[in-house]
Amino acid sequence: MTDICVIGGGPAGVFACFFAANENNKVTLIERNEDVLRKLLLTGNGKCNYSNSDLKSEFYNFGKDHPYSTLIEEFESEKLEEFFMDRGMPTYAKNNCKYPRSERAETVKNVLSEMLAEKKIEVITGRKVVSAEKRQGTHFALKFEDGGKIECKKLIIATGGKAYPSTGSDGGGYRLARALGHTVTFTYPVLTRLFTEDKAVKDMAGVRFKAKVSAVVEGEVISSEEGELQFTENGLSGICIYNLSRYLSKPIEDGLNCNVVVDFMPEMAKESMDYYIEKLIQKNKDWRGLLANIFGEKTAGLIYKRIVSEANGATGKDLISHFTNGIKNYKIKISGHDSFSNAQVTKGGVSIDEVDENMASKICPGLFFAGEVLDVDGKCGGYNLHFAFASGRRAGLSAGE
Repeated sequence: MTDICVIGGGPAGVFACFFAANENNKVTLIERNEDVLRKLLLTGNGKCNYSNSDLKSEFYNFGKDHPYSTLIEEFESEKLEEFFMDRGMPTYAKNNCKYPRSERAETVKNVLSEMLAEKKIEVITGRKVVSAEKRQGTHFALKFEDGGKIECKKLIIATGGKAYPSTGSDGGGYRLARALGHTVTFTYPVLTRLFTEDKAVKDMAGVRFKAKVSAVVEGEVISSEEGELQFTENGLSGICIYNLSRYLSKPIEDGLNCNVVVDFMPEMAKESMDYYIEKLIQKNKDWRGLLANIFGEKTAGLIYKRIVSEANGATGKDLISHFTNGIKNYKIKISGHDSFSNAQVTKGGVSIDEVDENMASKICPGLFFAGEVLDVDGKCGGYNLHFAFASGRRAGLSAGE
């Protein structure tokens, strides 16, 4: 029997092993793939955006008043950076996003693998845990898909969610959590593309534009982002859209009326825009040419079609209002979101109401959780990976006591 078993060889699992291991604990890591940290290699387009300089708990779904905010406070971005620097991995920041200086996720994988070796962690790969049972309140019995078994005194589940199932994230950790008495909230793919049936928008495929975008559900603005909006053959993409997907995936699944409203000129207030457009219209009756000078031909064509369809012969102040709305409130009806196969993160998971700030189960003594298996999701930009490291560290320290 081993002292502590950690299921899941991702960043959360490796950190949990490292911080759980001490002279009193034998720690075993179990990974279903043939190698650990497979999914890590995909992060940051292979560059591994591991954290963010602007790390705040309000950028996560649990918010600044939740006990989990202490995870971020006690292991902030600078401490993680120092941790990596001490292990020979210099880092740098670009637009607050932190990367290894090598710009290679492989570098982070190497550092984490060395951490396992440093603490002499027993690593079992290529074996999937299919069941977990608490025996007589004293230890856990785990069963492998091939029929083998292993027992441990304490258990940390760090299996990830459902995003990128090709890397082994198939939601297996949720089944284990349920078997041990935990509630798993419904899961949705987030940090992903959004789809529309609007042909005019689809015709914009390939165009990129700096804009402000807002998620609107049943007429209510839920969240707004500024950044590069990317038009695709199916709808919308870009980091700003990925962040909005955190607020739209569930309402879309629930059949609610969901829209993305685009402000193509966020640097100018509506009142200033009204004045500006009025002056331009007085000098130039070629509306499309006027728009093309501001936005470029394709984007101008998109806005122009909307203005013409809605203006319906309007003149004067009414026409100016339609122009301004077309530029600053361009509504795109959202019909769907991309699948888990193309999503960066899972929204939903093991209920955080049942897991305390030390990552310990409130239901099953000796059980701990870390990382994306929990119902925790954050913005694009290293937030989710940082939570994996911070929660893995805390789970390891707690289990190792």
